[in-house]
Amino acid sequence: MNRAIGYYLQTKGIYVIPNARWGDERSYTTCALPEKFAFLGIPKRSVVSIGTYGCIRSRKDRYYFREGLKAMLEELEPIVVLVYGSMPASIFSEFKQRTKFVQYPDWISKKRRVK
Repeated sequence: MNRAIGYYLQTKGIYVIPNARWGDERSYTTCALPEKFAFLGIPKRSVVSIGTYGCIRSRKDRYYFREGLKAMLEELEPIVVLVYGSMPASIFSEFKQRTKFVQYPDWISKKRRVK
């Protein structure tokens, strides 16, 4: 649905920034399927968005997120990655030389700061 709606909006002349999302290694490697389906339909060397909100709570989640991020950077070679949510150094520090990251706080962090 994500890619279908993006395609539709593009046909109407609206600029779309695709959102990459992955789960475990089955979605960002070819260990289970012949394609890395998490990245299908996202153009290489473009602006891509990702979200960390709710995706990096446990050690296992952080592992899969970091490995998926590494795979995405290798596969898509994005020029800019927009990040919705936190950017912990334990996940992002080794990748900051590969591309530009722009972080946007998640809604709950923004709400907590307003007080």
